[in-house]
Amino acid sequence: MRGSVGITLLVATLFAFGSASADTRSACITACDATAQACIRTAHDTYEACIPTARRECAPKPPSEQSACLTTAARACRSTHSDQTDPCLTTFKTCHAACGPRPANQFEFWCRLNADTPGGSGKTYKDAFCAGTPGRPPLDQHAQCMALFTPSNQAVGFSLDCDPL
Repeated sequence: MRGSVGITLLVATLFAFGSASADTRSACITACDATAQACIRTAHDTYEACIPTARRECAPKPPSEQSACLTTAARACRSTHSDQTDPCLTTFKTCHAACGPRPANQFEFWCRLNADTPGGSGKTYKDAFCAGTPGRPPLDQHAQCMALFTPSNQAVGFSLDCDPL
């Protein structure tokens, strides 16, 4: 009898610590994600401000020079955007790795959505961590994360990637 009580207590303790560990890892990843979100939001805001500025600066140019001016300006905006977002993702990956190992048979992704707004007046960005359902095949876990970020309005143009971490 005492042996079964001891085993029951041991199992309960293991479940409690396993749950606490998972909760701690989850809280850690949530903190990493929040930091990455703030960093990436700043990069997206800078990019969104860059495009109209480029248009204003190119507007006074003669028509024969406007295309080249806009192309150069857009390239500079994209380059700056990548230069700002790449360190955000690197910081997230480092932070995420410090949170401990992922559960067995679970895959984790960083998803990036870039979608036109339904009114066509700008872009909607969503960059976030996504954890698949443990035990499901890797491709199913990837599809699950892709589905979470796919815009409900399929009429808008969008690009979506969920890269494994």
